[in-house]
Amino acid sequence: MPYNLALLDDHRVVLESFANLLATFDRFRVIGTAIDPASLFDILEQQPINVLITDLLMPTGNGTELIPMVKSRFPNLAILVLSGSYDPVLVQQVMQAGASGYMTKTADKTELFDAILAVAAGRRYIDSRVFSVEETVLVPPASHPLTDRETQIASLIVEELSSMEIANRLFISFNTVETHRKRIYQKLGVTTALGLMKYLLKRGFLKQ
Repeated sequence: MPYNLALLDDHRVVLESFANLLATFDRFRVIGTAIDPASLFDILEQQPINVLITDLLMPTGNGTELIPMVKSRFPNLAILVLSGSYDPVLVQQVMQAGASGYMTKTADKTELFDAILAVAAGRRYIDSRVFSVEETVLVPPASHPLTDRETQIASLIVEELSSMEIANRLFISFNTVETHRKRIYQKLGVTTALGLMKYLLKRGFLKQ
């Protein structure tokens, strides 16, 4: 069954082009496009939407402020922000506001589709170009015994990525990921990915 998508951008040409791109993949179905928050809410109220893909900069308001408004009315809706900014502070604000993912507008079609599928499945996804921000959002490095690389890998483990997927994302070998995984578990006294998540949640390192 395809995922239902809604698009928000104040440029009609962008909306049309984006909708046409998404229509090339049979797992996506664009239910509606909106040029402002008012028309967006009309779409969201008409039928269930799995993922909202939105720009941040609009004449009618700040997209960061819109995210919690949308989530308060549609808590199960995944929000993927598509922006031209690489600012880690902005990305952190967006994720803390309730977005499920953040992609830059330089992403190619494959990356974009991967991001949509990830957030639709309930996972977080941050463009690799601003990937280091995820360490700030998920796990403050100074608050635990992990190295920066271990922190990065722990964040991906919590995202439910396999060791091979982590290796591909970080351009390192599978064996290197497995070695880091073992060290992370040993340092934190856990034995599984679920145990790692519980550890981070219990100590306030992971945003729920």
